[in-house]
Amino acid sequence: MNENLSQEEVGILIRGKKILRAKGLPMDADVKSICEAAGISRKTGYQWAGKVESADRQNEMEHSLRQENDRFKAEHAELEKRYDDLRFENEGRKIAWKIHGVDELIAGKKNTTISRKKQKR
Repeated sequence: MNENLSQEEVGILIRGKKILRAKGLPMDADVKSICEAAGISRKTGYQWAGKVESADRQNEMEHSLRQENDRFKAEHAELEKRYDDLRFENEGRKIAWKIHGVDELIAGKKNTTISRKKQKR
């Protein structure tokens, strides 16, 4: 058994051993003896195990989706903050341009550029 066990797998195995000990079953109990102790068939035991695995996978998926949702919410909040900062900066620039007459200066330069092009023709 060279394959390493994950943290989750080790936890499941230890929990399983504790349950076996608490129910008075031998530590090397196989599926048949576990199902007999529960009063169910092996087929039913495997069905129950499948349902538990399916529920575990669903819980993992929900947890993953919650984490992703939290990450998106945090990113959204950061983008809103950046947008508000840029909007504030832009409003300040507009006010400064108005105070210093930059709009009129630019408008005057545009008009001279247009009139020079017309003169050359």
